[in-house]
Amino acid sequence: MVVVAPVLNLSGSRDFDPLVITDLVASEFSSAGHVSVIPVNRVLAELASHGKAAVESPAEAVALAHLFHADAAVVVAVTEYDPYDPPVVGLIVQWYAAEDGPATAASDTVTPGPGGAAELSATDGQTPRWQIQRVFDASDGRVVKEIQKFAGRRDAQSSPYGWRRWIKSQELYVRFCSAALIETINGLEADRRESEQSYEAGS
Repeated sequence: MVVVAPVLNLSGSRDFDPLVITDLVASEFSSAGHVSVIPVNRVLAELASHGKAAVESPAEAVALAHLFHADAAVVVAVTEYDPYDPPVVGLIVQWYAAEDGPATAASDTVTPGPGGAAELSATDGQTPRWQIQRVFDASDGRVVKEIQKFAGRRDAQSSPYGWRRWIKSQELYVRFCSAALIETINGLEADRRESEQSYEAGS
């Protein structure tokens, strides 16, 4: 089970709603299987009860995972966002495992970045188990091939645009970008668990 924290906007763009992106990321985690996701509205309500709109430190991310009895908290930030064809989206995904840190949140807050956006940091000594950063530029042939393969798994024939609908729609393109990074995170977690099981079996 994972908690998806409200997405941070580090891009300087005002062309998207971070809460809409948060819902899309949470939806893609659910679609990936093997993990359940705490409803985003519950996470928002819990943060609001403490006068917060977002996770403000790595320790708070870990504390949020403990609060909801989740295995991890996921903190996502948008670093680039250009919705015009061909779209460009940059994302950072941080995975904070509950077992890697204490349940008590630190009082540290992140330093405001350009335009007042929060910066991802580890000032309280807590670091993510996994951190992945990538820019998805739909003018890049390698990204196009990934989109085509992804579309092949997701009803690409249901639209006259075919696989291109995943770059024509801002929402669908964000779903593709999120799903690609989630697949990487899930692969890293699966490899870690397999390594631990092999170690335990051999000890």
